[in-house]
Amino acid sequence: MSVAEPAIPPGARHWTGATAKAVLPWFLLVIVALQFGGLRWPPWEWPQPFLLWVWSVANSTALVLPFLLFPAGVALAKALGHSRRAFRTAIGVGLLVGACTYVLDAWVEPVVYYHALAGQGTETAHVEKFGLDTPVGIVRNLRYVEANPPQQYHLSVERPEQHPPNVLRWFLHQPVAMAVFGLTNVMLGMLAAQLTVGFRSPIRRNTLFAIGVGSGVAFFLLLIATSPIPPFLRDGTFHSGVAGAWLPLSLPIGETLLLYYLVGKRRYRRYV
Repeated sequence: MSVAEPAIPPGARHWTGATAKAVLPWFLLVIVALQFGGLRWPPWEWPQPFLLWVWSVANSTALVLPFLLFPAGVALAKALGHSRRAFRTAIGVGLLVGACTYVLDAWVEPVVYYHALAGQGTETAHVEKFGLDTPVGIVRNLRYVEANPPQQYHLSVERPEQHPPNVLRWFLHQPVAMAVFGLTNVMLGMLAAQLTVGFRSPIRRNTLFAIGVGSGVAFFLLLIATSPIPPFLRDGTFHSGVAGAWLPLSLPIGETLLLYYLVGKRRYRRYV
C-alpha cells in the first residue's frame, strides 16, 4: 500500500525536519568518509593542520551539498505534496543551498587554503601577482593572460601568468554551475517523488534511489569528461572552459523537464 500525500501542507517545522532527516545522515557519512578516505583527519597539532582540515571539509561540503539536494526534494514532496507551496519551498531551498555552495567553493576555500599554507611557511609569493584564487583573483589572472599571452602555457601554481585562459574560465564558471545543479537537483527530487506517488513502498524507494544515484553519478562523470584540464595535460588541447562548466547541466535539466512532463501527463490522465 502506498502512503498518500498530505492534502494540507503542514507547517515549516515539519518539512524542515523531514528535509534535515533525509539529508543530514548522508551528509555526515560522506563528509567523514572523505576525510578518513583522503587521510585528511588533522593530527593534534595546532593551528596549521587544523586549517588544512577546515579547507578539506569546506571543499567536500561544496562538492557534496548539490548532490544531496535530490533527497531534500524527495522529502519536500512527501511533506508538502503537489502544490505551489512545495515548488516555492523547493526553489527557496535550492537557492539557499546553492548560494552556500558557491560561497564555500569560490570564496571560503581559497582564503582558508592560503592561510593554511602561509601558516606552514609554504611559498605563497605567487598570490601577490593576482591575489587569492577567488573570482576576483581569477578574473585578474585571466585578463593578464589574455593581454600577455605566454610562449608556453603551464598549470603550475607558481606560474599563474602562464595558466591557460580556458582553464581559468572553467575555474570561474564551475562554482556557479554547481550551484545551479543544486537548484535543478532539488526540483528533480521533488518531481521524482511526485511521479512515484501510488507506487508500493519498496518499489517507490528503489525507484527514487535509482533515479537519484544514477543521475548524480552520470552528472559527476560528465563533470570529469568535460573538464578542460585533462586534455590540456594530455596533449595541450584547449577545450572550452565555459562549455566544460555548463554542458553537464544539460543532463539534470533534461531529466527535470522530462519528469515535469510525465508528472503533468499523469495528473491530467487522473482527471480525464
